[in-house]
Amino acid sequence: MILFALLLTAPPQADPAADASRCIRAVAPASGTIGTLENRCTERLVVFMCVTGPPLRARETYFDCAKGQVGSYDVKAVGSAPAIFAGARRVHLFACRFPQFLPRDVRYHHGRGLKGTCR
Repeated sequence: MILFALLLTAPPQADPAADASRCIRAVAPASGTIGTLENRCTERLVVFMCVTGPPLRARETYFDCAKGQVGSYDVKAVGSAPAIFAGARRVHLFACRFPQFLPRDVRYHHGRGLKGTCR
């Protein structure tokens, strides 16, 4: 019983297959709608992105989470990729180390963001 309680309270161990979203940073442009997804890690990533609250004037050009639209990007190690997200209320990201792990079941969950698994 004590062992079971200790297992429940132990911090989770680092998993190399875990979500690599911490590696990605969305950098808004000085003007316009096309920003940059920067990979701050030394591994190639496949990144999924959608936005909530895209500007009404150009809503059809955004990957709108509310509509189930999600875009994917191949971002090289310590590299970047252009993406349309500037002006949206919030950017949601999910990333996996690629090609070692492939993203599965990536979906937007209202109130929890973009979620998936890396396998």
